[in-house]
Amino acid sequence: MVAPVSPGLVGTAVRRAGGLLVGREREIAVLTEALSGGARSCVVHGATGMGKSALLSVASSIAVRSGLRPVRGLRALSGVDSHTVLVVDDAERLCAEEADRLARFRGAVLLAGDCDPDALAVVDAVRVPLRPIGGEAVAEMIRRRFDAEVTPELTALCLEYSGGAPGVLSDVLDVVTDLSSLRAVLPGLRLPRLLRAVRRSWEVLDVDAVAVARALAVLGGAPLDVVCEVAGMGSFRTLAAFERLVDARLAAGEPMRVQSPALSHAIRHEMAPESRESLHRAAAEALYRRCDPPVDVAEHVVACAEPVGARWVAPVLHGAARLHQAAGRPEQAVRCLRAALREPSDGETAGHVAVAMAELHLRCGIAPRAGELARQRPAAGEWFDAVVLDWQCDEDLLGHSAAPVVPEDPERVLRDLPENGPRIVPLALAGLGLLRRGSERVVLDLAPQLRVRLAGAERDWLTALEMWAHRAGGDHAEVSRLMRELAQASPLRGCVALGAAAFVASCVDAGRPGEAREMLVRLGYTGTLPPVWTCTLLLHQRARMHLALGAARAALADAERAGAAELADQARAALGREHRPPRGAAWDRLTPHESRIVLLVLEGETNRSIAARFNVTQRAVELHLTRVYRKVGISRRVQLSSVFGSA
Repeated sequence: MVAPVSPGLVGTAVRRAGGLLVGREREIAVLTEALSGGARSCVVHGATGMGKSALLSVASSIAVRSGLRPVRGLRALSGVDSHTVLVVDDAERLCAEEADRLARFRGAVLLAGDCDPDALAVVDAVRVPLRPIGGEAVAEMIRRRFDAEVTPELTALCLEYSGGAPGVLSDVLDVVTDLSSLRAVLPGLRLPRLLRAVRRSWEVLDVDAVAVARALAVLGGAPLDVVCEVAGMGSFRTLAAFERLVDARLAAGEPMRVQSPALSHAIRHEMAPESRESLHRAAAEALYRRCDPPVDVAEHVVACAEPVGARWVAPVLHGAARLHQAAGRPEQAVRCLRAALREPSDGETAGHVAVAMAELHLRCGIAPRAGELARQRPAAGEWFDAVVLDWQCDEDLLGHSAAPVVPEDPERVLRDLPENGPRIVPLALAGLGLLRRGSERVVLDLAPQLRVRLAGAERDWLTALEMWAHRAGGDHAEVSRLMRELAQASPLRGCVALGAAAFVASCVDAGRPGEAREMLVRLGYTGTLPPVWTCTLLLHQRARMHLALGAARAALADAERAGAAELADQARAALGREHRPPRGAAWDRLTPHESRIVLLVLEGETNRSIAARFNVTQRAVELHLTRVYRKVGISRRVQLSSVFGSA
């Protein structure tokens, strides 16, 4: 039976550890049992930051409580008795002479180190492996340090970054004063503990292993072929080097990656800037050739201090900026656009980048400012003026939540549009008037001659009107083509919301609601929408889409927000037809946030879309679901419906 840890020296040692031993109750109990019955050797082993030294101090206190005399260092190798226990920390740093003297010692040893216990000549030792701590222990460490409630998202972030190493997490909490800024601060942290560990590892590892470790630190996580290309080695050499990194507790597989983001940052900080940039360039080129997502490629390009100098770079950065902006990450979008400005590009791409920069400034209120933009790209001043005018017309057109008042003779207004000056408002209102009257053919007939006179956002509004006209004629292929064209504009524009509503309506009409959902995810139109009339139209059609997908609850919410009484009645009827049992005890075991996530899963949403909805990482969603599985006794996502019913 394991003896309980009593107050006194042991409790004092645990308190002095400052939270490093949270979640280590089992390991303390093992040491207590090993030392309470007499002097017996113990080996505490684990990676850097796992709390080995703190646990060694506790073991020394347990030994004292048991009537033993712990002595630190190899000076105790002579003149010892049966009550003496030799305490050795950082065993991996022993020189050959010290290791030989330790092997000849026949007394009890308390030893800790980042090493293989089989390689130590400690006879009949109790092995105490220190594995990563879990989310509950991480949350408790943060709670003790800041005396504040810890959200699941913060817990997941700290667990992922530290790799479950309490020493690393403690170092992070030592330098962070505001938990709300933690995510932004982490990439720039230089943790001396990990930097020292990296340098010690480089002293004993071969050149190939160091090269693969650095490539993985830059890549984050990658398949073998990408690692080979970035490291500049063949697959067999790369695999052999990677296995040595795994043995050294620096890397893990599936996918190949460094043990934790914190360790990756330390490896990158240890590299010379020129070497780091060279690897980022190689990574960007490798991922681009593999047709990886623009955001993944852009991450490496923006990390370079100098331009890459290839013509493919600017379009990729522009695409990544659009994705960041649609996902509500304007700062990352700005980084991509700034990098795009310094890369070679044709006039059209340069114009797109300049417009995107101006839109970010106007809509998000962040740098770059107009003056900065004009300095970086001489032609940008004209683009910025045009964008300001376009956005002002948008504000005039969308400035009220109710449907706008259309002219009495919309066809005449369209035919008599002025040659210059602001034309978006009369164009949009006249087009809406024709659509309301069922005169879609007039819109399509006038569109070609109007298009040659219009530019920028004016053309985008005309495209949205054409989409509604083609939808009325049942031409889903043309609606889809125009949607792909319109999706290149900012999702913040009213014309994009208007066109998206037409696309969703056409998809539902054609029995393809899944296509509509994919487009809404791409445009960032899956959550709450602004209270303007174009978004009210989109809500109405989104409710139809949810009904077609069988998500009656989501359909009801959208229909009620859009004021669509008939659709709301259909959604309520659909809910009434679902013969699901009342919520049982399983729901009572969940927190409110877990319940919301389960509902979204039952409605068919992916982890990625749920993460985007709550502005958290996919890993945080996965951790929530794992806790749900444990609570209700299941092991897979597909079993949720059997426990909680369908959405």
